[in-house]
Amino acid sequence: MIKGGFDKDVAISVDPGMGGGIAWHDGNEMNWSKTPSGAKEMANSVRRIVRHFSIEGIPKRKILVTIEQVHAMPHDGRSSLFKFGTNYGMWLGIFGTMNLDAVPISPQVWQKSYISTPSAFESKAKRKRYLKNIAIECYQTGDKKITLATSDAVLICKYSYEELLLSSSDVASNNKGYNNG
Repeated sequence: MIKGGFDKDVAISVDPGMGGGIAWHDGNEMNWSKTPSGAKEMANSVRRIVRHFSIEGIPKRKILVTIEQVHAMPHDGRSSLFKFGTNYGMWLGIFGTMNLDAVPISPQVWQKSYISTPSAFESKAKRKRYLKNIAIECYQTGDKKITLATSDAVLICKYSYEELLLSSSDVASNNKGYNNG
């Protein structure tokens, strides 16, 4: 599990599938959108988020970027694997060109925060609906709807912000005044 060591203030997280999404948390509010179609639109969405953080006085070096790292499943066809890999690579390229390092997080790691036994679900669809409902309970407001496309990104971002950033700031605050050298 990835824990601590992040001197960051905000998080951007991506579910890299074509039917996925991007979410960002500034410490006060969670926002999200469906993955834009095409590399140019994807890059523009990241630019807008980074600009939003910049306006709030948050420099790039204080942004934690996480991306769901998934692997091929035996039943996935070659065509869908290629499309998925292309999208994953585009996200990494976009973050890289903006000097933002993306930290990969496996589904097993972030889902453990919400589901004690992911394999207990009869199907992936039931697990996805369950996770969507958790995201809705946490963040959905009247006009801003969480969908199956955006729910994983929202929960990855929630995990990244709460477990990676807040837990590392707790570790840092507990170590204040101590000389670790």
